[in-house]
Amino acid sequence: MLFPLKFPCKEIWKDLLSNKSKFKTSRWIIGAIILLLVIALVIAALVLLQNTEQNEAVSAAFTNKKSLTLEDFLYGKFYAQGFNGSWTSGSQLTYIDANNNLVLRDVGQETNVSTKILLNNSDPLVAKPYIHELSADGKYLLIAQIQSQLYRYSRISRYTIINLETQQRIPLTIEGNADLLLVVWAPVGYGLAAVYKNNLYYKESPLSQEIRITHDPEFVYNGVADWVYEEEVLSSNVALWFSPNGKKLAFAKFDDRLVALMLIPFFGEPGTSLSQYPRINPVKYPKAGTPNPIVSLHAVDLGDLTNIKILEPPGDLAAQQPILSAVQWSTNDSLAAIWLNRVQNESSFISYNMNPLYKSYILKNLAEPAGWLELFTPMKFNKNGSQYIIIISHDQGRDIGKYRHIMLMNTSVNARVDPLTKGKFVVTKILGWDEVDDLVYYEANTEEDPAVQHVYSVSTKTKQVKCISCGVRGSNSSKECLFNSAEFSKDFSHYSLTCGGPDIPFVSILSKDKEEVIRWESNAELRKFIKSRDLPVVQRLQFNVSDECTAQVTLQLPRNYDSSGNVKYPLLINVYAGPDSSQVSEEFTLNWGSYLASNRSVIYGVIDGRGSALKGDKCLFSGYRNLGTVEVEDQILVTKKLLDTLPFIDKSKIAIWGWSYGGYAAGMVLATQKDDVFKCGISVAPVTDWALYDSIYTERFMGLPSIGDNLKGYLNAQLLTKYEGLRNKLYFLIHGTYDDNVHYQQSLLWAKVLEQQDIFFRQMTYTDQVHDLGSVRPHLYHSLENFLEECFSENYP
Repeated sequence: MLFPLKFPCKEIWKDLLSNKSKFKTSRWIIGAIILLLVIALVIAALVLLQNTEQNEAVSAAFTNKKSLTLEDFLYGKFYAQGFNGSWTSGSQLTYIDANNNLVLRDVGQETNVSTKILLNNSDPLVAKPYIHELSADGKYLLIAQIQSQLYRYSRISRYTIINLETQQRIPLTIEGNADLLLVVWAPVGYGLAAVYKNNLYYKESPLSQEIRITHDPEFVYNGVADWVYEEEVLSSNVALWFSPNGKKLAFAKFDDRLVALMLIPFFGEPGTSLSQYPRINPVKYPKAGTPNPIVSLHAVDLGDLTNIKILEPPGDLAAQQPILSAVQWSTNDSLAAIWLNRVQNESSFISYNMNPLYKSYILKNLAEPAGWLELFTPMKFNKNGSQYIIIISHDQGRDIGKYRHIMLMNTSVNARVDPLTKGKFVVTKILGWDEVDDLVYYEANTEEDPAVQHVYSVSTKTKQVKCISCGVRGSNSSKECLFNSAEFSKDFSHYSLTCGGPDIPFVSILSKDKEEVIRWESNAELRKFIKSRDLPVVQRLQFNVSDECTAQVTLQLPRNYDSSGNVKYPLLINVYAGPDSSQVSEEFTLNWGSYLASNRSVIYGVIDGRGSALKGDKCLFSGYRNLGTVEVEDQILVTKKLLDTLPFIDKSKIAIWGWSYGGYAAGMVLATQKDDVFKCGISVAPVTDWALYDSIYTERFMGLPSIGDNLKGYLNAQLLTKYEGLRNKLYFLIHGTYDDNVHYQQSLLWAKVLEQQDIFFRQMTYTDQVHDLGSVRPHLYHSLENFLEECFSENYP
């Protein structure tokens, strides 16, 4: 430690220099003193400098890291790269390399010969965003240049086929038109199915003439999904399925002529003549209780395109406006489909025989009176079509209730259900069925912690379970990978394993014996960035909210927060809370909340309460037919528990925000809280009345908005009627005008109610922006931060 130097006072110096009656030696004494003082000053300076450097070196270990900035978040520095390959065989895959070349690589080889550039980064075909796919025989490459995005998964594209042997390029057109909705390779050879203006066509080869299969008018969709099926059922725009040998084609037809139109205005660019009048985008959008698309399933032998068969739903569901939820060929001559009733709590698994003795029979009937059936993933069949696997809820006994597990069933009428997995955990995805080794690969969370996800295999013979990802660690980390996923090659000889967290993610390609072949992605740039930044501290908590459900919580806290309570920090809860969703996981996460915690000393939290996923059906179905109740209550209840548990949270500075369902939940929390826990709230693109949202999503959780069904539930769930709870609260309402998912109408009606009731609020409208507000993110997040500054101000209210 350095002590201050004590110099002689001014008067002593003056006496020494002015008293000429002293001895002659006084000059030498003075000189000596001065010399000693100079030496002392030099030594002191050197000591000071040395100690300063040492302190700076020590301090640097703690302070040379910068806080995360909003720009870091907005411009993508937070995001980890995942697995970007597509398996085309047992060891080959295609991907876009670091130089933006489209590459085919054989991971079973270790030489440079294993890599082949299919499309160079200087090729004009890559000038626009594109999608690629190899033909089944590997001889042709299909490139789809995206011209315009229609909805979440659908787009208009221009297609080019490249002969990889001759490099001949074949522009793909249908009836002379290049702008197509969909093109799909056959699973054998190089045949193609294409959709143009919602009608289905077939080409035997890239150079052959197309053959038209359907002849339907506007608003009848063949082989592609309409808006609601794309968004809520198929999670894709593809609604056609080739048989394994490529000789037959099944497709869905969606007749939307009775579905009401939602007219969405597009205002255009300011100051241009084209924008003198808004353009109207008409979307066939069925709202709760209104006519759904009429769906039908068809199949055709591609050798006889004149004979299109209609595959009828079972009689007991046919009268209930059925939903076609999944389709899969079991053999070359048999097609399986899953049909649901309109409110999605009853289902039938149907097998259709495509041979000349056409017949159908029911494989399995299911019903769920306490909730809904989540059956939107096709069954997986063995090669001879005699057995299939599927994820369905299964009772675990001893009053534990049902959890989603893998069931093995024979393709006989109402065959016995044979569970391959069991326990108080949820299987989230089947990755594949390796019949050579009699293994089914899957992803699931754990009994001990719903936020942990591993990759497993289970034997179809012995039911022995093995964890494939347990114990995996990164080369530069001591932390075990606790959030894992995988993708297997066609013959299961190789697979990608993604360690998604909690540390920085990485991806490995492994052989079947778990030997790492390639470290596919290490996220070195992200790792380098992270080392230079002061990251928040992540804390996990849990609280009981009912006999059936424990709420999970994740908090991001300022790095050097004071846990004693001497310093108080604001708390911002990010809510989603939609049915069967989850926010708490061990996945690596850097987001806007990370910035707020690191840079603005705001605690950022997420809460999974009742109605959330991964905890079994009792917890999941807690709010069935009553949206806006338990999931909203738990955000308030758990936040109160946090305030009681953690003394460093500032009880006067609590806020909540959410997007989409989360926007609805944030508004409901602010409007229905009894103890004024939350001072302010933000709703981005919220639902405000469930009667205004789409039919398939809403009715799954709420039933029908009719007196004979659940009109009362709909009325109770309206945010529109809860306006009084927002009086004297700070509230920010945000929406894009071109949102085709949660329509701007929802926010306009909510704003109208608040205005009529003389309730002040802040509103931001983003012109021509869709649901994700993708091109105005800087303005959006600056606006959010500005609002939070007002909310957390000492001057309000």
